[in-house]
Amino acid sequence: MPWLNTNRPMEKPSSFQALKGIHLLVWLSLPLLWWSCEPEPLQTGVSVFTEEVVFSSGESAIMTGRILAQGNVDVSDHGFQIDTSAQFPSPIVVSLGERSVPGRFVGEVHELRVRQQYYCRAFMERNGEQVTGNVIPFSTVSPQVLDFSPKEGTGGTPVTITGVNLTADAHVLWNGKVIVPQEVVAEALLPFQAPPLTDQPVVTLRVVAQGDTLTLPEPFEYIIGKWTEVATLPDNDRNQRHVFFEDGDKFIYGLGIAMGHMSAAMQILDKQTLQLSTIFFPGNPTEGAFFSGGFFGGGSLFKVTSPQQSLQLSREFWRYGDETFTRLADIPASLYQAACIATDDKVYVYGGERADRSRNFLVWMYDIATDEWKALNPAPVTTLAGLPHFRLGNYHYVVSPEGQTWRHDPATDTWERRADYPAPTDVEYGVSLVLAGKAFAGMQGTSRKMLVYRPDSDSWRTKAGFLELNPSYTVGGWTSNDRIYVMRIQSFGGTTRTLWQLEPDSW
Repeated sequence: MPWLNTNRPMEKPSSFQALKGIHLLVWLSLPLLWWSCEPEPLQTGVSVFTEEVVFSSGESAIMTGRILAQGNVDVSDHGFQIDTSAQFPSPIVVSLGERSVPGRFVGEVHELRVRQQYYCRAFMERNGEQVTGNVIPFSTVSPQVLDFSPKEGTGGTPVTITGVNLTADAHVLWNGKVIVPQEVVAEALLPFQAPPLTDQPVVTLRVVAQGDTLTLPEPFEYIIGKWTEVATLPDNDRNQRHVFFEDGDKFIYGLGIAMGHMSAAMQILDKQTLQLSTIFFPGNPTEGAFFSGGFFGGGSLFKVTSPQQSLQLSREFWRYGDETFTRLADIPASLYQAACIATDDKVYVYGGERADRSRNFLVWMYDIATDEWKALNPAPVTTLAGLPHFRLGNYHYVVSPEGQTWRHDPATDTWERRADYPAPTDVEYGVSLVLAGKAFAGMQGTSRKMLVYRPDSDSWRTKAGFLELNPSYTVGGWTSNDRIYVMRIQSFGGTTRTLWQLEPDSW
């Protein structure tokens, strides 16, 4: 029988038969699939977790926690507990009230003590039962004061102390007087007003915060100084871009521009009698010469007008003493409005302009004993005759037109930057005078602002000003008997000079 032929090759199942087999397999598996897709039962437990202490300062901390649950919750209160013991015997409680949904919550505390170890845990109350979370330790830190501004002023001046981690009870000690600030802003600012000056013009600022006494590194200074109009001095000339210096009990000023013209006249003022006499310079008159201690030189041979692009400059160098002019070795450089500092045995010339109006950075040193000039290393900045420049101890100080103060050590020919000059830097008519180990400088242009520089603290501070009926500029000045004298002349109108006296430590 053909159908019993075992040698006949096996036929592949038809596609219908294959599909029928798959359907059968799926049908047999349905009970298993139905059982495996059955959902998990809902978790109905509610727990609380302490996440982290995200911030701590001297008396404050910010914490985060989380309520874990599926679906809504019925929490009557939640928040944080903070204590100095991990057993929480008497905790500070930060209560955040009721809550109906799970998730993160944030709390703040502002009644901590500085430099303390604390422990924090989240909590919740549900169905009359309190549940607490894990415990996180943290520490508070010390308050600090960093700075204050301004560094000077008068009674009523607004002052702000800056710091970190300042506590709500922080207050200022002002020469023994307690000043409670208007508020402590962001644990960082203490604003208050300086009280009226009574007895101490220099005040060491202290801040007391939770019993800690913190001292600011710099003092506050009242702006003091007593100006007195000493005399009016008649004169027929209006000096500009002139020279001035002292010669014993005499004050000498002149050359430069007088009444709009080049002048060879020099005025000799007796400091005691205030009597004036005139002497005439035998050399070529110049304007914008450098000068110090009876030495002077350089400058323009012709009146300089703006915007003049080139200058004809003198190299002559002279010394004045006892109504006698002595010509010395010419300076190797041609300079206009350079700054000059004379010592007992040397003369130093800084900055100024060259004939093409470019700025000079070279420093020239004149040896009085040998009558010779020598070039020193270039300076990091340039300066001008009207800007502050002076000698304190063994150092020379110059101020640049940008207000930078630099200290030059002539012994090593090295430079060091110091505190910036905090006043306008008009380039003409300023004074730089030394008294009692301090430098008094300023009054450029028509400014009446005088500042004092103290090398020990590397600080500039303002002295009190005075009133003038008309704008005036400075002719020159000197020091005598712990006082400063400044001669002023109206910037327009008459030629009468006014002599002012400053007692720098009076008020």
